[in-house]
Amino acid sequence: MAVLSFFQQRIDDWIVLRNPATTGKISLHNRRLYILPTRFGYLYAIMQVVLLLAAINYQNSMAYVLTFLLTALGIISLWQTHKNLLGLSIQLKTPQPVFQQEELVLDFVISHSNLVDRYAIGIQYMNQPPIYISLKPEQSNILSLSLPAVKRGLYKPAGFIIFTRYPTGLFHAWSWLNYEIPVLIYPKPLYDMKLKETIADEQHCKSTIDTTDGDDFAGLREYHQGESLKHISWKAYAQGRGMLTKTFQGHASPALWINWFDMTASSQEGKLSQMTALVIQTNQEGRKFGIKLPGVEIAQSAGPAHLSECLQQISIYKQSELNSVLLVDEHVDQ
Repeated sequence: MAVLSFFQQRIDDWIVLRNPATTGKISLHNRRLYILPTRFGYLYAIMQVVLLLAAINYQNSMAYVLTFLLTALGIISLWQTHKNLLGLSIQLKTPQPVFQQEELVLDFVISHSNLVDRYAIGIQYMNQPPIYISLKPEQSNILSLSLPAVKRGLYKPAGFIIFTRYPTGLFHAWSWLNYEIPVLIYPKPLYDMKLKETIADEQHCKSTIDTTDGDDFAGLREYHQGESLKHISWKAYAQGRGMLTKTFQGHASPALWINWFDMTASSQEGKLSQMTALVIQTNQEGRKFGIKLPGVEIAQSAGPAHLSECLQQISIYKQSELNSVLLVDEHVDQ
């Protein structure tokens, strides 16, 4: 097992060295393409050897013709299979974050500038079923690969395989696609508790604030440079009391703290799922909120950027580094 692990690591290092990670397009040129016979290809080659030995043994000219004809067919198949991938450009779009147990959709934009059709081009990730696509001349198309989002966290898929066996299935041509594009998976929301408000007065659903807009008149205060003139009390100004601004009483929803230690679940993943649900609920209500995790605190705020930051911090809690899986040749059936 130690010997196998050593050779496996050497193969992985060689793949990484030959196929560096990128965030842009990957162009398939000769140095990135590999080709080997399939199991039918090996059987085909054995058959040619048997035919050749029979032709030599019986000195049969028709057997020679058949052998050389089938050999030529195999050579042409080798060239066509390699050509079916040569010159393709593949780009992975930045995937949208998804929740745990949902389907993660990865969109690959595949294009080429040649005046030939491309058939039966597949992309596969690990042991997942491959997805196939065909291209017309000078055409680009999108191939969508769906993967199950099993675990929460930030992931960097370290290897996809693009391959083809067109036209005869005798040869398997492939290349590795390595992208430096992280994939974020949120914990599955667990809607099983009420929001807890951590504000000064927990007895009220609303807090009172002073504002220049509102329904209830609160009084007058000194005018500040730059304030709208329509809020000035001209009556007080006419009485010689100076420039004063009218204020009113308004109401605002209190800001919330979503605290790890307030969660009721017994497990770590359960607490994170509860916090995810609370973050989503509070954001939908348009209220300011902050989160407190052991060792992590995000100040109270609101908006899409704040929502994304909170969900990301919850998702990567206690994740020391990017999870990645390096794909090797053994995952593709030849």
